[in-house]
Amino acid sequence: MKQTLTATGKQLAAKLIRAQVGTIFLLACVFSLVQPIAGYTYFWGVVGGGIAVIIPTALFAWRAFSQGGARAAKQIVSNFFAGEALKISFAVVLLIGLLVFTTLPFSAVLSGYIAALVVQWLAPILFLKST
Repeated sequence: MKQTLTATGKQLAAKLIRAQVGTIFLLACVFSLVQPIAGYTYFWGVVGGGIAVIIPTALFAWRAFSQGGARAAKQIVSNFFAGEALKISFAVVLLIGLLVFTTLPFSAVLSGYIAALVVQWLAPILFLKST
């Protein structure tokens, strides 16, 4: 049972990350086509903003689904909160790094970040039949 619960959670997290990567790639392609002169920097700006959500989400999933079973309930809750703290702090560090230390367009970075977050928020609705 323990392996079933953690395996299901890991599968759903992998689906979410694949959906985020696909959305970010499509949005980055649209941004690069719309901006004919600086399309390259807009492409990487969207990708960078998306990565600022995707990597912390993957770290959270790895941390949250590392334990399973009824006997490890306290450990599961602890891992969940530690994963969420890791996710938020890592996302903030990545966003600050992108906005301060690169010359990527702010609108592209913000668009990639928001698009990846919207996919994350809509994932429970999108994957409802698979749970």
